[in-house]
Amino acid sequence: MTFDLEPPRSEQFVALQHVVQRKLGRCLIRLQQYEQLLKALVAEHDIGGPASGLMDVRAARVNALSKKTLGHVVGELTENVLTSDSAASDRVEGDDTPDDIKEIHIRTRFNIALPLERHTETLAGLRTLVDLRNELVHHFLERQDIWTESGCVAAHAYLDACYEQVDERYMELHAWAKSSVKARELMASFIQTSEFQDFLHHGILPGGAGVGWAWSTIVELLREAETNLGRDGWTSLRDAIEFIQTGHPEHTPRRYGCSSWRQVLHESQQFRVRKERSGPSVPTSIWYRSKET
Repeated sequence: MTFDLEPPRSEQFVALQHVVQRKLGRCLIRLQQYEQLLKALVAEHDIGGPASGLMDVRAARVNALSKKTLGHVVGELTENVLTSDSAASDRVEGDDTPDDIKEIHIRTRFNIALPLERHTETLAGLRTLVDLRNELVHHFLERQDIWTESGCVAAHAYLDACYEQVDERYMELHAWAKSSVKARELMASFIQTSEFQDFLHHGILPGGAGVGWAWSTIVELLREAETNLGRDGWTSLRDAIEFIQTGHPEHTPRRYGCSSWRQVLHESQQFRVRKERSGPSVPTSIWYRSKET
């Protein structure tokens, strides 16, 4: 017994069907391009960990996303990457940095902020894209009659419209990815500057924004002097200055935006200060001790 699954077809009809197949293939290829680019973008959205293992963290994230469906990754994009201007925030949630840090931890994070109306339209467009992908992959033959000439003509028009939608989303995503790459390049350039090195190693904030006193090098040096020179819980500022200038002359108050060491003690808010004066013609002595935490 034999089964005729397809009726006899003319060369004209076969050519028409082949066009449908090529257009379907074109849509699916564009969807796969979109999915690959989307996974690369979302993978870079939020990466953090110890400096020595940061590339391993990134590789694990890329590998995990490679196994996810388009719908899942679009969900990550809409929930974690895309924000409206009104909701954009630099606040980082879910910080899992351990308390007992033994090496530098680095975290990079970016968001794509859109005007509120555009944000709403984009979310709707992305939901439509996922539905369209599922329609093409799972239901195309159910919905499109490609076994008749009129059905093929209708399928041509449908696939042209599908490709236009997919391509519009792809070009949108491509622009986001391009901006992301540019931002990372700018960040990499900044990391090479002395301004960033001062921030990373010494607690001096970029652009004259102040000092992270609690972790600044100059405060660490004052505490080191305290450990080495302290008497009865107090340390002479004059002795501490001499100690620091001998071993680390590059760390001066001016480097940290202060005009004197006394100002460093005051601005840092890390120390208690005691003044002593043994006589009217004797200069005032300054003593300090670390505040209890």
